Amino acid sequence: MNLIGKIATATVAIVAVLAVTGQAYDRMGPEARRREVRDKVGSVPERILKLQSIEKVQPPSIDGAIAIALKAAKEAARPLIDRTFHKGKHLIVPDDFKTIQSAIDAAQSGDIVVVKPGTYFELIVMKDGVKLISDSTKGGEEPVAVEGARMKLPRRTLRTIIDGSKSKTSRNGIIDFDAGLSRSTIVDGFTLQNLPKQDHHIPGHAHGLNVRGASPVIMNCYVRNNGSTGIGNHVVYTDQDSPISKRDFRWANVKHRAEGVIYNNIIRGNLGLGIGCNHFSAPYILGNEVFVNDDSELGDKPSPGMGAKHGAAPTTIGNIVHDNPGGGILCGVGKPQGTHGVDRPTHPTVMKNVLYQNGRLRPAVSSGGGGSKEMPVRFVGNFVYDTDYLGIGLQKGAVGIIEENIVLGTEGPGIAVNGSTALKLNRNKVKGAKGPGFVITDGAKVVEMVGNAADSNSGPRFLLRPGSTIAGPDE
Repeated sequence: MNLIGKIATATVAIVAVLAVTGQAYDRMGPEARRREVRDKVGSVPERILKLQSIEKVQPPSIDGAIAIALKAAKEAARPLIDRTFHKGKHLIVPDDFKTIQSAIDAAQSGDIVVVKPGTYFELIVMKDGVKLISDSTKGGEEPVAVEGARMKLPRRTLRTIIDGSKSKTSRNGIIDFDAGLSRSTIVDGFTLQNLPKQDHHIPGHAHGLNVRGASPVIMNCYVRNNGSTGIGNHVVYTDQDSPISKRDFRWANVKHRAEGVIYNNIIRGNLGLGIGCNHFSAPYILGNEVFVNDDSELGDKPSPGMGAKHGAAPTTIGNIVHDNPGGGILCGVGKPQGTHGVDRPTHPTVMKNVLYQNGRLRPAVSSGGGGSKEMPVRFVGNFVYDTDYLGIGLQKGAVGIIEENIVLGTEGPGIAVNGSTALKLNRNKVKGAKGPGFVITDGAKVVEMVGNAADSNSGPRFLLRPGSTIAGPDE
């Protein structure tokens, strides 16, 4: 081919490339123009918009997110659970002792109470250093399906049942823990069910498991169909026996903390929250599945799957929270109590949890108040799918951090900062919201906002209401 022929061939190739490039530009052009128009409607300053992402949001499937969550929970639990301490005697129920409680009473710290399959109609009180475990022989460690759940539990859990149905309503749960006991106290592998009905909104109520001023490990349990909150966490105060109106609820008056480990349990169908954290409790809530817990029959709005108030600071990692009519993981301030009230904010850490289909009444993840600059609420790396309300929010003066969350398919905005302060609002992704991706409203303040993506939503990517502010990187 001569030089002219080569030039002609190259020209044809260049024209073809330009044509393809032009077609790609035409396809992207309208989308970019629509984004520009919506960004103007959203009123977010251009200098802030430039710090955000225009990527297409590609969330993992729910199954993929659950795998990530459970792996994170397992890693968090590993250093918290001592699997080598209990080297004492084995006390067998019912071979050596007819009841579980009589075996616990006879045990010393470091002993193991082994319970053979069966149904035991008892209310239990644990003491420090004792491990209570279901019998693992005859295939007891084999993971088996639990109706309606995505997680599995050991077979021994489902065949070893502690039932509270023959007890009277009282302050006692199916399992109580002596105040002051440590994480060397373990409950492992039981179905805990049928505590009598009561109103958990009234002070003095029991929970399925009462963790009051104690820090046990609770693992591999199925907590179901109890007439109160499934697992409740509270500190114990020095004046615990005083009337509530006269009690001192300040931090300095705490006598026994509540910093247990709640790992790999299924909490289902309880008349209250699945897991509740109150009065400065700070448990590690790791890798549990919490679903269809509903107390709407008590007359108020139903409680969420998990909740925290009155200065509680739970660390909540890798849980699966779904189908709770009152919302997913929520925290608030709590009503004033006692002579001085509570003097520290509620400040949970909520990381790498998976939430979906948690009702129309409350958000999937939210803080109504709580947090401070020194102790912010932290919502990091969570996966929210198919919620009929807001995905993630800070409300009512909360101070928090919202980072690296993925929110897919909300009936309202994906993420909202409403009358609150977001110290960091970074690298979150929202897709398919029936509203704006992000809303900053009602005098809210965002201190840092970088790398957020909003894709295929019904409103602007970011909506900044008058009176609210977003600081730039140098402000």
